[in-house]
This record gives sequence, C-alpha cells and structure tokens, in this order.
Amino acid sequence: MMDQAVSFDFFIRLVRKYWRSIIGFTVAGLLVAAGLTFFVITPKYQSSVQILVNRRNTNAATEYAGQQADVQMITTYKELIAGQVVLKPAKQQLSQRFGIERSLNTLNSEVSVTSTTNSQVFSIAVTDADAKASATIANQIARSFKNQVKKIIKVNNVTIVAPAETPKNAVSPKKPLNLLIGLVAGLLLGVVYAAVRMLTDRRVHDVDFLTDDLGLTSLGLVNHQHQHSMKKQVLNLNGSYRPHSDRTNSQAMKRV
Repeated sequence: MMDQAVSFDFFIRLVRKYWRSIIGFTVAGLLVAAGLTFFVITPKYQSSVQILVNRRNTNAATEYAGQQADVQMITTYKELIAGQVVLKPAKQQLSQRFGIERSLNTLNSEVSVTSTTNSQVFSIAVTDADAKASATIANQIARSFKNQVKKIIKVNNVTIVAPAETPKNAVSPKKPLNLLIGLVAGLLLGVVYAAVRMLTDRRVHDVDFLTDDLGLTSLGLVNHQHQHSMKKQVLNLNGSYRPHSDRTNSQAMKRV
C-alpha cells in the first residue's frame, strides 16, 4: 500500500513538473501519425468476387456426396488461383484487354482466397492501390480460374455468382486507428521522457526535500544574488555608474 502511494505521488509530481513536455510529445506523436496516414502511406482498395462450386447432379442419392467433394476441392482451387496456372493467363488478359500491367509477384501478393467451412462458396479478394483496377483484376482472375478448371480438372462446376464491383472506400490505412496509435505512442514517450528527467535530476529544488526526505536540520536560509546585479550595486555606491537617462542629460548639457 505504501509503494502504491509513493508511485502515485511520484506520478503526480511528474505530471505537474513536466506536463508541457508530455503534451508536446503527445501532439508530436499525433502529428507524425497524421502525416504518415494522409501523405505517406498509399491507400489500398479491396474488391472481391464470389464463386460457387456446385456439380449439377440429377441423381438425388449422389447429390450430397457431390457437394462434399466440391467442398474438399476448394482447397485445391485455392492453390490453383495463387499459382501461375491461373495468374499467368489473367496477367496477359489484364494487359491486352484493360491495359493493367501487374507482375506475377504483384498479383500473387494482392490476391487472397477465403472460404467458410462446409460451404461451396468462396471469395477471391484483390487489394490494389487503384480502386477500379482491384475490381477488374478480381473479375479477370475469376474468369481465368473458371477456364483453367475446365481444361485441367475437366469439370464444369464453377459459377461466378457475384462479380467484383469498384470499392468506394479504402481498406487501408485505417485512419482512426493510426491516429489513436500515434496519440498513445506520443503520450507514452512523453511520460518516459519526463520520468527519465525526474529520476536523473539530482538537484535540490526546495528545503522540504532536505528536511523531510533526507532528515537534515535547517539552520537558516542564505539569499543568492546574481553577480551582475551585485556589480551594478557596487558601481552605484562608488558613483561611477549612472543610469542611461543621466548620461543623456549630461550629453545634452554639454551640447548647450
């Protein structure tokens, strides 16, 4: 309990003494985060297309088995979408038809495939710096995937149920989150700076520290006067110093 009281008292004294520094670091952290978020970090847009994997079975007895087989095949489809089998023809079509130039490595890093357990629907999401291009790339990859499945696996069970649309808002950077991180980081840096300054400050700032903390006896106080001020007083006593107004008056009298 005593340690908590001491820690709380230390924190109160720290804030009272260095509140300007703490506020300065907090504002600086917020400004840095705002600058990075609004002027440095490139906005990213994400668009996704939904694909259904479903065999057209006329026999009700084999329909369930076919659905389970399609669900298991989604794992294989994910690997195809992320590989050159799908991305290479998609890259060529994007360049020829839409004038969108992306390398295979770039496409691979921009594409992500998500699915739900025991669902025959999965999504191909594309994150790109161009909002319109993200939707175009996603739709083209979906079309290339559908064509390649017919050629390689010899099945026609892929249907594009929801084409990608141009997103209106960026998915990154997350502006409120970045500003909050900058604010908190600046506040923490300010507190750390103030704590270091206080812990490394060995100067005695008041008599209470000597009497209360160190247990010393106060014998009296000695006033301290600046050397320059003392020199001026000595000059005044010797009569060799005159204020500026006196010198001005003397010069005026000589001119007369």
